[in-house]
Amino acid sequence: MTASDTPFDYQVGGDDELSIRRIGTHGPQSGTIGPRPEHVVFWLTDGRARVTSDGGGTWDVGAERPMMLSAPVAYGFDTDATAMTLMHLSPGLLGDGDGQTEFGQPDAADPRIEPLRALLRDVTGRVLDAALPADQRAALNRRIATVVLSTFVPARSDVEHRMRRAIRFVHDEADRPVTVADVAAACGLSERGVQDLFRRRLGVTPMQYLREVRLDRVHLELGRSRSGASLVSDVARRWQFAHLGRFAAHYRARFGEQPHETIARGPGAV
Repeated sequence: MTASDTPFDYQVGGDDELSIRRIGTHGPQSGTIGPRPEHVVFWLTDGRARVTSDGGGTWDVGAERPMMLSAPVAYGFDTDATAMTLMHLSPGLLGDGDGQTEFGQPDAADPRIEPLRALLRDVTGRVLDAALPADQRAALNRRIATVVLSTFVPARSDVEHRMRRAIRFVHDEADRPVTVADVAAACGLSERGVQDLFRRRLGVTPMQYLREVRLDRVHLELGRSRSGASLVSDVARRWQFAHLGRFAAHYRARFGEQPHETIARGPGAV
């Protein structure tokens, strides 16, 4: 990155697969970001930025709107923000073997942005925690990568378009009964084809991915609930978790806490 001579304040943490850098500046910044070996998701704490890609795309980005800077693309930027966060992700973590994938940017009002925004608020401190055990960090990296890939989808090729359609279908229908056959039909592939696509791109089956999306929706809903406002069992069933014992086990494995602990940290906590 090249920019003006204004100094930066840095806070850095993570590993080779995924790292986060919090940057504080002391004045407006402008410059360029050249092609690099990693994909970068950035978001501003305050202010605005104008970002232009070498392909001619231009985006006006407000505070807390995550945006993907694809590894093979060069960007110019101009911002008045005083603080921003950059999350560097290795291509391998995103299933991008050669690091040449260009990811599309969802519109500012796209509903896919909110799960990522909520996740980033929840996990940034953990990524920056140098004491986080390696196994927990690896699981956290994978969780973040899954949501990033749900938000920013590759912009090119028929296969990528099919993946985007499958992911969108899963997100749109997550509160309804969904089968592998439904996902396959939504993206125009056979059941075997969609299974192979999810394993190759995300490292999970379509049903595992659907379960993670549903768990994230439950987590988001419970985190916003006030004490007594909603029962865990009601929220779980609304997101198609019929077996509450298995739901609780999956929830704890994904978030490191029980559902009632999520509620206790929410706006209704006293």
